[in-house]
Parts: sequence; C-alpha cells; structure tokens
Amino acid sequence: MNKDSLAPHSAGPAPESPSLADLLTPRPVQARPAPADASERPALRAVPPSLTQVPAHADHSADSAATVPLLLVQAPAPQGALALVWMQRLLGGAQPHVAPSLYTVAEQVQQLQPHAVLVQFDGANVDAATALVAQLQQAFPHIPRLAIGHAQEAPCLLAALRAGVQDFLDLDAPLEPAQRVVSQLLARPAAVDHRRADSAPITALLSARAGLGCSLLASHLAWQLQEGLSPAHGAKATAPASHAADAQSLHTLLLDMGSSGGDCAIYLNTPGEFSLADALSQQRRLDKRMAASALARHPSGLRLLTMPRHATPPVAGEIDALVQRLGQYFEHLVLDLGADTPVPVMAEVLPQASEVWLVCDQSVASVVWTAELLQQLQAMGVAADRIELLVNRHDSRLELAATHMAAQLQLPLLGRIPERRRPLMQEVNRGQLLQAQRRSEPYVKAVAQLADQLLAEHHPQRPGHRSSAAGTLQTLLQRLRGH
Repeated sequence: MNKDSLAPHSAGPAPESPSLADLLTPRPVQARPAPADASERPALRAVPPSLTQVPAHADHSADSAATVPLLLVQAPAPQGALALVWMQRLLGGAQPHVAPSLYTVAEQVQQLQPHAVLVQFDGANVDAATALVAQLQQAFPHIPRLAIGHAQEAPCLLAALRAGVQDFLDLDAPLEPAQRVVSQLLARPAAVDHRRADSAPITALLSARAGLGCSLLASHLAWQLQEGLSPAHGAKATAPASHAADAQSLHTLLLDMGSSGGDCAIYLNTPGEFSLADALSQQRRLDKRMAASALARHPSGLRLLTMPRHATPPVAGEIDALVQRLGQYFEHLVLDLGADTPVPVMAEVLPQASEVWLVCDQSVASVVWTAELLQQLQAMGVAADRIELLVNRHDSRLELAATHMAAQLQLPLLGRIPERRRPLMQEVNRGQLLQAQRRSEPYVKAVAQLADQLLAEHHPQRPGHRSSAAGTLQTLLQRLRGH
C-alpha cells in the first residue's frame, strides 16, 4: 500500500527526479535459497535489470553486498527475514543497514545519518514499533520514518499511520510504488537536524582577504578554549586525569576548511595523516572513538582537522552533515574559513554557526572587501545578529579607528587584537604558540578575553570558566566597548 496523502510524491515518478537506475551502479543479484514455507510468504516480483544497482557512494566489502543509506528495523523472525529479502529485491541486490536490536537504533541513526529509517510493523512487534517511531520522531524529526508490512493486517497498518510514519510500504504490493519512494529518498541529500540542543556551539572566523592573520588567530583561540574546557585546567579539578582518559577526551576541535589549508597545522606544530577530506569520505564510520584516535591531537588535547591542498570540492550536504556529526562529539568547534574557502562550503556551515567573526585590519581596502563579503553572508542566510567585526593587528596610532570601521560596516565591534607580528612570528618559527610562552602578552590577553566570552556564553558551568563577578563585569564591559 502506498498512501499518496501521507507522502510528498506523485503517483508517477517526478520528471526531474532520478530513478533508482540513476542512483545505483550495476551489481548482479545473487541467488538466494527459497524460503522453507513459500506458501506463507508473498510472491516477490523480479527486479528489472535496470534497477539491479547500488549507490556509487556506498561502503563496499569483499564478502557482503553494497549497502545504501537506509536503516531497516526488522520484526522478529521469520517476518524480519522476509522484510530483509524484500528490501534486497527492492534495491536490486543491495542491502540497507540493519539495526541489530531496538536498543541500538538511536545510536545507529546518529552515526549513520541515514536518508530514512524503515520500521517493520508486524503482529509480533506492533507495540515496540509504535514506540520506536514515536521516539525517532522526537529525537530525529529531520529523518523520514517509513513503515513496511502487510497492508492487509489492519491493526499494524493503523498503528503505523497513527504513530506518524510518512509512508507505508506494502510487502504484498508490486515493487514499483515502493521503488519510487526509495528513489526520491536517495535522490536528495541526507537531512540534517539544525535543532539538536546537544550539538556543540560553532565559532567561525573568516576574512575577506588573505594574509590578515585569521588562521593564526583561530589557532590561538582554539588553544585557549581547550585550556578552558579541559578538566585538568579547571579551578575545581581535584586530580589530574589519567593519560589514557585525557587522550580520549574531546573538548575543542579546530577545522581548517580553507582550500589552501594547512596553516593551522603548521602554527600548532601538529601534522596529521587523517585530513578533513578523509573525514568526509569516512563520515559514516566516524564515531566518537574514531574521532578521538584518528584526528590530529595537539599536546594540549586540542583536535585538528585540515582540508588538504587542492582537494576535490565536497558534495553538497557532506560538509554540513560532518560538522553536525562532530558537533555531537566535541564541546566546541572552531572553524577557520580564512579568505579562500569555497562559497558552497561557507553556505553550508555558516548558517548553523553560533557566531561568525569577520577578521579585518585597519585599511580601507580591507573594509571595502569585508563589506562585499558581508553581502555574500547575508545572501547565504547567515543571521545578521550573529556576525561581529574583529579588528586584527590593531594599532591605535592609525587614524582609521576600529569604531569607525564597525560603523561603516554596520557591525558590532567584537574586539581589537593588537599588532604583535614580530613576537608572534618568533614563537611560530619555533613551532609553538605565543600564549604557551607569554601569558602576559597583549595579543594573548586579547585572545583570552575572546575565549572567556565564549566560555561564559556557551559553557558557564565548566570548572575552568572564571565565573567571578569581576570576570562577568569584564566581559560585559568588553561588549559595551565593542558597541
């Protein structure tokens, strides 16, 4: 059964929607033994040769068929085995991801980010299936939920519809209607939930011109946030964490997303073999344990992901999905977009950023280019109230005041980072950050104020956060001066 009133598809395939043949690559269907009691099973129609294909982006292994980004939750045997065989026929020999139990469904949905979850409704599991659909609707409202079963079993059909599934795929019906539904699900990028309350805040730094010190500033800021979020550095920490536990802890992640990336890894003296491109290609396997072990790790515990030079532009939706996934593992994400990040990448990640800081120096040319960048951000849908101006390499002796620059750009002035290129380069050339050596440096103090502001706003309960009245007043005064 296929309810047109419950799903946003037409009676026939949409003219512009790719068919299953467009979404899958040829793979022969392996012969399967006939069921022990064929009379109890509905006849499954043969799949046309044009549909015996699997997705080009599916994971491959030598001893198993390729998989598609769908998660199947089966009923108990023998009906559960029937549903899997039906799905493999539907997908032309490919197979969906299969949830081993009801207790692991939520974890698999979070890790796999499937295009849809298909829950089998059967007399043996109708109550459990109904409860699962309700849980998925609450926890992952952005991921479609479909039911599969026998439409002739009225209690199961009604339970599925009342639970809030988007469609009901009838195991006894011809395959074509179900194939149209699957084609449309696989044709669009996996949905991403922007409303997850437990996702880490994202601080994005970018500049309109290269050479303004954006990457160096992002590296120092990420280091400061790691120091503030690490329990070992908190004022209330009672004992140092073990080396093994510290190696597995995930607090701050710095993503160098520029097309000519690598500067942050140089500044932090933290090369890594696992790049941002690797994370994109393996993000369906990228769980929290893999993030802790594969990502480059600075001695402070800060993790780093860098886009390799001349990397192939990511497919639409991949960067957004990866950032959302990493946001579930870390406490804070710092994005270094620099001045050469591709516009499609910025358009994906910036709308979900908690704050966007435009790095600018005291020059007319920089102000003009920043004004143009600001127009691009507004066209991307970045909320204006999350964009702030950060004047780097500030010199009070110059006539172009930071407040005048902010007024010209109609942006709130977040802060001024003093001109300290000489001491910065001295430490960077030694393979270390400035703040690790000179905490009384003006540059270090300015970055520390930015980090304290982020800690106060997003992590007020952290032990390392200075929550005294003096610290709160200092943050408030800093914001008032910026405006």
